[in-house]
Amino acid sequence: MKHAHSRTKVRRWQWRRNPLRRRSDTIEAWTGLVLGTALFIGAPLAGSLAGLIIYDQAQATAAQQRASRHLVRATVGEDVPTSPASTDGAATRQASPAAVRWTTADGRSVTGKVKMPEGTRSGSPAEIWVDAHDRTTSAPRNSSDSWAQAMGVWGVSTTAAGLAVGGLWLAVRSTANRHRMAEWEQDWAVTGPQWDLRTH
Repeated sequence: MKHAHSRTKVRRWQWRRNPLRRRSDTIEAWTGLVLGTALFIGAPLAGSLAGLIIYDQAQATAAQQRASRHLVRATVGEDVPTSPASTDGAATRQASPAAVRWTTADGRSVTGKVKMPEGTRSGSPAEIWVDAHDRTTSAPRNSSDSWAQAMGVWGVSTTAAGLAVGGLWLAVRSTANRHRMAEWEQDWAVTGPQWDLRTH
């Protein structure tokens, strides 16, 4: 218990008045306090702000896509080949481009390419997304996509901010140590000869 109390006193010596405390010690202590606050509060806050901005942008993009895209019923125009069986005998069903045909609102027959599951047969019905110009496109983004993108940005931003704060703290420590060594050398240049005289 006494040992733990001693460690606490050692950690806090930079905050108390004592003959050993130098200006570089005070600057290092205050800088550590500021950077610690930035690390545990500022970095997550910055990441959250960046994530919310990206989420709002993704939601706005999703709204634009929903307004400009719509589902149509189409017919698959060709067989989609099936992948060779895997080594354990199970077939792998993936999506491959296939020709599809549908009728537009004004009665025109249009053909395009979309990805369909392997093994799909020609003549099979399908629902596909098309844009305002009757071109095939992907489905509009949904809220899950927006949240996933926002969380990814939050994680990257928080980590980057934390690394930046950590790097700055290392630079401050290194600079403070150099200043301390220079101050100690200056003091020893004054007290060293006096100490030699006393010992002799």
